Amino acid sequence: MEISSSRLALLFSRYYAGRATDAETNELMHLIRMSEDDEELAGLIKNAWENLHPDEKEFSEEESGKMLYSILQIAEKQDIDHEEEENVRPLWWLRYAAASILIIAGFSLYWLSNRPAKTPEVAVTGRQVTDIPPGGNRAMLSLSDGRQIVLDSAADGLLGSHGEARFTKIGDGALNVAVSKTSQKADLHNNTLSTPKGGQYQVTLHDGSKVWLNASSSIRFPTVFAENNRIVEISGEAYFEVAKDKNRPFSVRFGTSEVEVLGTSFNIMAYQDEAASKTTLVEGSVKLKNGKEFKKLKPGEQGTIQAGSPIRTAQVDTEREIAWKNGLFFFRDFGIEEIMRQAARWYNIEVSYEGKIPRRQFTGKVSRNVNISELLNMLRYAGVNCKIEQNNVIVKM
Repeated sequence: MEISSSRLALLFSRYYAGRATDAETNELMHLIRMSEDDEELAGLIKNAWENLHPDEKEFSEEESGKMLYSILQIAEKQDIDHEEEENVRPLWWLRYAAASILIIAGFSLYWLSNRPAKTPEVAVTGRQVTDIPPGGNRAMLSLSDGRQIVLDSAADGLLGSHGEARFTKIGDGALNVAVSKTSQKADLHNNTLSTPKGGQYQVTLHDGSKVWLNASSSIRFPTVFAENNRIVEISGEAYFEVAKDKNRPFSVRFGTSEVEVLGTSFNIMAYQDEAASKTTLVEGSVKLKNGKEFKKLKPGEQGTIQAGSPIRTAQVDTEREIAWKNGLFFFRDFGIEEIMRQAARWYNIEVSYEGKIPRRQFTGKVSRNVNISELLNMLRYAGVNCKIEQNNVIVKM
């Protein structure tokens, strides 16, 4: 398949600038997938990059190669979706390399017009510490009778029971709470599923509602819901897919706030170290309440609650807001402190700053499955100096 270098350059530049439509992004990925000449496409991508930034020489083949298996592969899902497509052959090296260049470019977008005189290095130091691995499926189940079960080390199968409920580990990272259909008697004794720093987990409640917990989060839920309502409490961040039940509204409480739903999908971010809580509606409808104030959200809207302020609503990119559930960091105009708060939770690290905190904004997607050094390397390309000392990441200029 012959590729127009001018068309590729246009698509690449629009993607780089964050202005590409979904159709243009799909076209760019299609061109990469359908290319019959790896060298030709690599050359076109290289030329497109150099035309955008004639003075940039950092992204050599060797440097891109080092990131092949660590930076998000933007074409991976499309490759799976199109695996039956005729005349498509896997371009593993090129796809990874193209993703590396594209994402680094986007991540460095702000820096390229405000770059420092010299690119700093990422130093990895400390006694026998060379890197920090990502988090994984780790959680603790605390039953209402006082029993505690470490889920990451527990075998699949029945973990325990309480009354009519059965708690079962159904695979790595998934817990199921089930009650016999012949006995749905309410049992309001509360159980708690909690994730540590560097942990995540998913639970299916007895009514069929599914909840994904991000790192350093928890959900408190009754063994069996009441006959007229379903109420849970969370801390941290959780994504919900609520089973429909018109006779029993579903409520999520966090701090002094509450979300009321019947059946819908939404995300709540309510970490104590964040200045505000954010509720993002993916589909359905919810009512966000804070004291006597409330707002109804529509799909694609986010409600923000901050102490001393009324509830604010705005249209947001839901893909970005739930990226963590899909195994991604997704930054768009994020400050370094916001990025490092996410990194601290996922990599179970402490973060400290030396000197003036960089006041820059960053945009990019990175897999959450990479070691922390890969995330820090992307910050390095954007002119932020980081180093690892034991379990502490030091950020400085």
